[in-house]
Amino acid sequence: MVKSLLVFCLCGVSLAIAHPHVFVDATVKVLFDQNGFSAVKNHWVYDELYSTAMMSSGDKNGDGIISDEENQWFCDAIMEPLRKSNYYNFVLMETSFLKVQELKNFRATFKGNRLILDFDAKFSAPVKEDYTMLVVAVADPSNYIQITADMEKADVDGPDSIDIEFFNDALSGLTLFRAFRSDVEGLYLRFKKK
Repeated sequence: MVKSLLVFCLCGVSLAIAHPHVFVDATVKVLFDQNGFSAVKNHWVYDELYSTAMMSSGDKNGDGIISDEENQWFCDAIMEPLRKSNYYNFVLMETSFLKVQELKNFRATFKGNRLILDFDAKFSAPVKEDYTMLVVAVADPSNYIQITADMEKADVDGPDSIDIEFFNDALSGLTLFRAFRSDVEGLYLRFKKK
């Protein structure tokens, strides 16, 4: 009886820790410049509960519009804690993840009771004569934030001088993504000089 109760309690604790507290619908666009892969453009739409809580703290004048000063508050409050987690932008090149070099073009808006964040996670992977393979995933491996990134709606933009191919698929079988939920999809890309 005591053993059964202990197992039940431990299972309950692990489930309580594992479930998400914040929900985000995300879309991504992978950007290339003349030098190669340069950024992941993120568009995150938060759930209404989180949005309301953040607006009550960040919308200092209560007008429902995020000013430039308030925009900086949202960037500091939301994005700064995510910096050490690569802003949940994971780009696998060969056998290692690329590090986000900087966060650019951050903009917070509030529309339809939802907080919306737009930002670019800047990367660098030079274009070569042969194909370079990348896998892009936007997810929180801890599952505190459940990010649903619809990779079927993902897009890629690059110059005509680079040959870019991409498709979306599950991450299962890619060992470096074992910490991710099984339903997380990645955007698979390969690119080379034309």
